[in-house]
Amino acid sequence: MSSKLRIAILASGSGTNAEAIIKYFYNSKNIEVTCLGSNKKMAAALEKAARLNISTFYQSGKKEESREEFDLRLIKKLEIHRPDWIILAGYMRLLSPSFLKYFNYQVINIHPSLLPAFPGSNAYEQAFSARVSESGCTVHLVDEGMDTGRIIAQKSFPLYPNDTLNDFKERGLKIENEFYPEVLDKYLMQKIHI
Repeated sequence: MSSKLRIAILASGSGTNAEAIIKYFYNSKNIEVTCLGSNKKMAAALEKAARLNISTFYQSGKKEESREEFDLRLIKKLEIHRPDWIILAGYMRLLSPSFLKYFNYQVINIHPSLLPAFPGSNAYEQAFSARVSESGCTVHLVDEGMDTGRIIAQKSFPLYPNDTLNDFKERGLKIENEFYPEVLDKYLMQKIHI
């Protein structure tokens, strides 16, 4: 029986953060990535995780299904892997209160802005359009709101005058990929030793 802390990743898109997390914890003595789930059948995250020998699953939404009903089915799929923490890596669904309660609010997300600025989707685009001098990324606990949970850590980076939106997003994503696994490691290790 493994005594490692078990994390499950939920992702909806390209999976660069998910891949960074899986690689970071690949040989960890303390933290194990048990699975990656997605609500998008063609999410590149599924392919990246499978290539790294991580168990994956896809869950589609059903017509007329409430958020709670979707999340109830998601809980059943996650429970097979017995995660201690749920890690969101570009998961584009708002989790229901019943999901958060089931996992004792042990859910962490990364958001591509310096919260509380630019919550919700398209944060890089929002920051770029606002011509901020700097933006960043925020690792935070997940609550019932949209990117309103308690902040764990933030890292800023500049928006240069000559940046295209693509330059800005690429710089941000590179920082996210390095920052998120390190913050998770530090934060979850504290939880192991409590």
